[in-house]
Amino acid sequence: MNAHPLLTVTTREALRAWLQQHCRTETCCWVLVSMKPTPDTILYLDAVEEALCYGWIDGTKKKISETALAQRLSPRSKNSSWTELNKERVRRLEKLGLMTDAGRDVLPDMRPEAFTIDEDIQRRLKEDMQVYTNFMAFPDLYKRVRIDTIQSYKHQPELFERRLDKFITNTRDNRMYGQWHDDGRLLGDEVTLSTP
Repeated sequence: MNAHPLLTVTTREALRAWLQQHCRTETCCWVLVSMKPTPDTILYLDAVEEALCYGWIDGTKKKISETALAQRLSPRSKNSSWTELNKERVRRLEKLGLMTDAGRDVLPDMRPEAFTIDEDIQRRLKEDMQVYTNFMAFPDLYKRVRIDTIQSYKHQPELFERRLDKFITNTRDNRMYGQWHDDGRLLGDEVTLSTP
């Protein structure tokens, strides 16, 4: 796998400037990212958010050295599937005034009522009153993100059941798990922009 073109951007602002200029003409790019704040490297979540602002999506990650991780970004197609996590990211970015027309052009149905819980999942949740009580007390964002990561695999029955079983077990224990709020970003309206 070739990480080309690999952009030499080291800040969120530099990536945004590149996307602003190239989002409608380029077919992809790669950027060096880090999962935790690292000098001269774009934070993965910052790269994802900037991509969403311009109608792009994160794809494959590639380890290009012992310490460097490259993230592929490319334009999103109009009818591509959207995770609930990315929808929530877009809602936040829109509130912050960071979304662009290029990003809005590829948005799915963003109405909250557009998300529905699969009947099989609803049935399993209601089989155990403790599970259902705990589930109903969880934050709406957590419920949407977790359920989405299960029901998006409905066409793969074994994976669907495994994920649902894990969710039921954790819910019974009143335990939220997994990445669902971007280290708190989706719980408030702040945005972290690095300085050039």
